[in-house]
Amino acid sequence: MTITRDPIYAMGTSEGERQRLVEQAVIYAATTRHLFAQAGIGPGMRVLDVGCGVGDVSLLAASIVGPTGAVVGVDTDVEALAVAQARADGAGLEHLQFVQGDLRDATFEAPFDAVVGRFVLMYLADPADAVRQVRRHVPPGGIVAFQEFQFEGLMRSFPDVPGSLY
Repeated sequence: MTITRDPIYAMGTSEGERQRLVEQAVIYAATTRHLFAQAGIGPGMRVLDVGCGVGDVSLLAASIVGPTGAVVGVDTDVEALAVAQARADGAGLEHLQFVQGDLRDATFEAPFDAVVGRFVLMYLADPADAVRQVRRHVPPGGIVAFQEFQFEGLMRSFPDVPGSLY
């Protein structure tokens, strides 16, 4: 069976769901920060956060790259992007912006040093194709780092990494 459409996001797009995402981000912030550090994301870099939702990963990336860097978050949900932009504005993060679009076909004027995402690939019909599509936004040697759940089997990654971060 070939899936040609993305599955429906069962959690929906309500205000309650957006708040749940903000609260969930607190739980995953440390592991996401660790992933980004291990991937080589640092001050002054340009980072694209795909499937950014309410902006938690974008805000985290903006804190890592600092004001000499730049972060762009992209998502299809206009209401979530409004929340994300308000959070960035409230934090005074002028080096963080959000744009509406599908991560697979969004276009940008300049390349990025890194493309990141958290809990986004599992909601796409063809995650491997999505990674191929977003990979075009980084030059050779650029960083592509996703944090995802795996609901079955043993933990696996390529390249191998320890099963525990702490």
